[in-house]
Amino acid sequence: MRQNILQACIAERPGQGGDHLVYRWADFWAPRIASNRHAVSGLLALMDDEPDLPDDLLALFSAVLAAMRMNRENREADAQNIFVVLDGWVEVKAASHSFDNRQKVGLCRAFIEAGLEPPDGIRFSPDVAADDADIAIMDMPDIAALMRDLIPDNVTGYPAYMILREAIGSMPRPAAVFLVTQMVTQGIPKLVSVGRFFLLDPVGEMRTAAALGFADLAQAGGVDAGVLSDLIQLRKWIPDPDTKAILDRGIKEALRREPSGGSVPRSWTLHRLVSSLPDGTGSQSILASVSMGSQKCIAALLLKTGHGIKDAYAIPCSSASDQRRTLAEIEESMPMHDVPADYLSAALAAAMGEGLAADLPPAPGFLDVAEMLGLRDIAPYDISAGSMTDIADPDARLAGLSAAKRGQLINRSISWVRDHEISSSWFVSDAELSSALEEVRTERQATQAVWAHLETQRGFWSSLFARSAAILRHGDGDAWLEFAAVANGLDTGRALKKIPIFEMIVALTLDVAEQGDGLHSGGESSLDDLETDDDMGPDIAPESKGELERLLRKTLLSPDLIDGYLTAVIVAPRFVTPTDWLPPLFDGIAFPGGNKVQRVLDIIMLRYGVIQDSAFDGDIGSGLRTRVAERFKDWLAGFALASTISAAWPKRGLSKDDQKILKLIREGGQDDNVQSTLKPLLPGWLAGMAARAVDG
Repeated sequence: MRQNILQACIAERPGQGGDHLVYRWADFWAPRIASNRHAVSGLLALMDDEPDLPDDLLALFSAVLAAMRMNRENREADAQNIFVVLDGWVEVKAASHSFDNRQKVGLCRAFIEAGLEPPDGIRFSPDVAADDADIAIMDMPDIAALMRDLIPDNVTGYPAYMILREAIGSMPRPAAVFLVTQMVTQGIPKLVSVGRFFLLDPVGEMRTAAALGFADLAQAGGVDAGVLSDLIQLRKWIPDPDTKAILDRGIKEALRREPSGGSVPRSWTLHRLVSSLPDGTGSQSILASVSMGSQKCIAALLLKTGHGIKDAYAIPCSSASDQRRTLAEIEESMPMHDVPADYLSAALAAAMGEGLAADLPPAPGFLDVAEMLGLRDIAPYDISAGSMTDIADPDARLAGLSAAKRGQLINRSISWVRDHEISSSWFVSDAELSSALEEVRTERQATQAVWAHLETQRGFWSSLFARSAAILRHGDGDAWLEFAAVANGLDTGRALKKIPIFEMIVALTLDVAEQGDGLHSGGESSLDDLETDDDMGPDIAPESKGELERLLRKTLLSPDLIDGYLTAVIVAPRFVTPTDWLPPLFDGIAFPGGNKVQRVLDIIMLRYGVIQDSAFDGDIGSGLRTRVAERFKDWLAGFALASTISAAWPKRGLSKDDQKILKLIREGGQDDNVQSTLKPLLPGWLAGMAARAVDG
C-alpha cells in the first residue's frame, strides 16, 4: 500500500484545474509522500519522466520538500535518509548537466518556497564567477532597474523580500551574497527597506551580506533616522556575533552623524487575538485581526519549541467581513483561544530568546508582523534565566497551594484528552524512539521504551504545558492551573507515571508507532493469546486458544465482553465476591449442554486471575490499544454492564472525572468517536482505579 502512495496521488492530479485545486492536492499528498522513501524516489523519477516540470508537479515537489523539512526538524524516523535520496538525485542530475536554466529556476524556487536553501547542483553554473575576488570586479547590472523589473511597484515589505529571495535563489551563492550587499548600498529607500529583511534571512551568509551593505551605507551617510531606529532594534534579533559586530559598526557611524528623516512606523489597530495550544511538535499558531484605515489583514505567527518564531506573515483581507470569515475558517480547522495583547509580547519575547539560543533569528516576515502588532521594540527573553513555571504562573498561584492540592490539579490532567482536541497530537515519533522500538519484542517492552524516552524529554513537555497554561490563563475557569501544575511537576522531578496525561501520551505514541510499523507485531494482543498461570488450581485446565469463543457460540456473550466485565469488577471502588457479580453476567444466558457451564466458569476464573495480576503489576488495560473496533465495543459493553452493580460501583465512591469516564464507556458501544477518545485514555484511568482498589 505504501508503495502505491504516489500512484494514488497522481491518479488525483487536478490537470488543468485552477491554482487553488493544485495547492489543495499538493498539500494533501505532500506529508504522505514525504515520510516514505519509495514515494519520494517515485516523485523524483516522475520529474525525470516529465522534464518540462509543469507547474502542478513543481507545486507538489515544493510541498513535499516542506514536509520533508518539517520531518527533519522534528527528528522523525527516516527523515534524514530521505534527504539523502534527494541529495543523490540532485548530484546525479548535476553531474550529467541534465538541468537547463529554466528547470534550475523552477527547482530553486521550489526549495525556497519550502524553506530550504537550494543546493549548488541546481543553481546556475558558478564558473562565470569562480571566486569572491572575481565577483568583486564584475560589472554589476543596474540594480535599481533590475529590482524594478523583479518587484512590482505596489509590492513592499516581506512579499517584496520573498520575490527577490526566489529570484536570487538560483544564482551562485557568492554572486547572490554580493548582490544583496550592493542592493543595500544603493541607498534607494525601497531597496534599503527590503535589505532589512535579509538581516533575518535563515542563511547566515545573507545576514552578513545585508549587514555589510548597511555598514557601507552608513559610511556613505545614507542611513536616515528611521533606518537607524530599525537597525538598532534588529541587532537584538540577530544571533551571529560576527554579523552583529558588522552591523554595530554601521550603527556607530550613523549615530556619529546624527541623522534625521526617514519613515515613521505605521499605526495598526488590533481587533482580536487568538492562539492555539502547542501541538506534539511544540508548534503553536497565533492569529491577529488588524487594520489600518481601509487596509485589513490577519497577522499570522508560528512559534515552535527549539526554533523560536518559526514563521510570520500577513494574510490580506478585502474587507472586515472577509477578515472575520477567514479567521472563522481557520478556527474551524484548529481550536483557538482568545488571548490579550500583553500575552503576545511575553510569548514572543520567550520564543525569540529560545530561537536565538539555537542560533536562529525570527522569521523575516516578523518585521512586518511586529509592526502590525505594535511590537517593533520587543527584546528576546533569556529563557535560561527563569523556569517554565514563571511563564505559566507569573503570579505564583501554585506556590500558595498545598502539595495535596497541586497533586489534585495534576491528576485532573486525565480529562485533557476530552477537553482539548489538540491533545490527539501529543505523541512522540522521533528517530531515536523509533530505533528503540525496533528492538523490542513485546508490548510491555515497547511501553517501557516509550516511558524511558519520555523521561529524557521532560524539558520539552514542561515547555509545552507551561505555554498552554499561559494561553488558558486568560480564559474562564482554572484549567490553566492544571497545566501549570503539570509543568511544575515536571520541573521538580515528579514521576511521569504519577502524571495521568502521560498515560495517554504513551498510548498515542504506541498507536502511531504501530501504524508506522515501528513495532514488531505478530497480530493483535489479547487475553486469548496469553498463557494462564498454572497456579489457579490443579483441577482447572489452562484455557486453549479460541476455547472460550467456541463455548460462548450461540449466546449473547463474547470473550471481549467478559474481559471488560471482569476488568470493571477488579478495578471497582468496592470489592464484591463472585456470588455478587456472576449472576448479572449470566442473567438470561442459556448454554446448550450442561457440562459447558462449568468450563465457562473455570475459564472466567482463570481470566479473572490474569486481569487481577495485571492490576497488581500496573499493566492493566495495556492490551486495549490493539483491539479492533468490534472487539473493543464488546469490551466496553462488558465493562458498562459490571458498572451497574451498585455494590461494586456506588455513585458516592466516584469522583466527577470517574463519572465522566463511566459515561463515555456506556456511550462507547454506540459511538465510534467516543471509542477513539477512550482508547488512549482508558489505560491510565484503569491503572489509577486499580491502584486505589489494591490500596483499599
